[in-house]
Amino acid sequence: MKSCTSVHWFKIFARFLRLGCTSFGGPLAHIGIFRREFVEKDKLMIDEDYASLVALCQVIPGPTSSQLGMGLGFNLGGIKGAIAAWSGFTLPSVIIMVVAALWVLQGGSLSAGWLIAAMKIVAVGVVTHALLGMWYQLCTDRETKITALIAAITFYVFPVALTQVALIGVALVIGLSLKGTDEDQAFNFDRSKSHVVGIVSLVIWIVLMSTAVFFQSDSQWIMLLTGNVLSGGLVFGGGHVVLPFLEAEFVPPIDITSFLAGYGVAQAVPGPLFSFAAFIGTVLLPESLGWAALVAVMAIFFPGMVLLVAAMSVGQPMIGLKQQLMFVNAVVVGLLLAVLVNPIFTQSVYSGFTTCLALLSLLVTVFFKRSPLELVFVITITSYAGHLAGYL
Repeated sequence: MKSCTSVHWFKIFARFLRLGCTSFGGPLAHIGIFRREFVEKDKLMIDEDYASLVALCQVIPGPTSSQLGMGLGFNLGGIKGAIAAWSGFTLPSVIIMVVAALWVLQGGSLSAGWLIAAMKIVAVGVVTHALLGMWYQLCTDRETKITALIAAITFYVFPVALTQVALIGVALVIGLSLKGTDEDQAFNFDRSKSHVVGIVSLVIWIVLMSTAVFFQSDSQWIMLLTGNVLSGGLVFGGGHVVLPFLEAEFVPPIDITSFLAGYGVAQAVPGPLFSFAAFIGTVLLPESLGWAALVAVMAIFFPGMVLLVAAMSVGQPMIGLKQQLMFVNAVVVGLLLAVLVNPIFTQSVYSGFTTCLALLSLLVTVFFKRSPLELVFVITITSYAGHLAGYL
């Protein structure tokens, strides 16, 4: 992919800031929004290059839409452009999640229990919808379906971060032993870049992940840093897939009610879902005056950033990687299934009225296929009505 005419970093920041304020709907919606903005509207990139960049972001760990935005920013303005694109797209959602966390810390969750219940039900609907889509897309044969179920049962019985690492590691080894198919696409990026940059970036990623896995400390700052690095560096596809990783790392010390409420709020927020890390940082270390939110956000995004740099510097040798990751993707589906059962469902559905709310959330998302923002609106209104009637 050849770089287009250089654009000043501030213009890139301003454009992605606008997108960060208006891009609802999660990674798949963001891909469409970016295409309309940069390919159709301004013609800053041709469809073939855009499709190649999307494909690359989908086969490497990290937040897909944020990596796509960084790739677009790099194409527009180099390293400064990539940083500007990520900053602009992420900032609005981070601010909203910090405000939501402060509200929880100030006792808002106690005075508005019906709203917390609503946000937890939103998580039921959104995660179920995401899980069904991933199941039909990623678990297409008997082997991948069995892999997903084994992963779900294993993580349900042993719900710790090391279980996730072990499952993904085994799936990756099995996948790498497979031979890529002729249908796998090559990525048409500029091969003139030095592979040294890619190698250095890959080494940084390996060091980060190794440290996050093996370095243990009672310090909440270290926990915040390593937990988010591990979550951000092992997630394939981004979005809701990050939930089981964050839950395994931060529940406890964060109570499950606050965790699920924050995740529910994140569904109504534009921009990347990884901004949920700002909520976690603020709730975990409320005395940090926002620094914990910043550390959490940087930690969860940074592994995906360096891996994107490594992948873009390699390009063509990634032929066949998508096929070889099919067992990793199946494991990810299984992890999400385990978390949907416990703690999401067990903590959110506990009465006749919350059961009705859960069924309503499935009706809105699965059958009527409405957006997460519309789901938040419907469930919030219904929950408030239930609160007034004495059911919540």
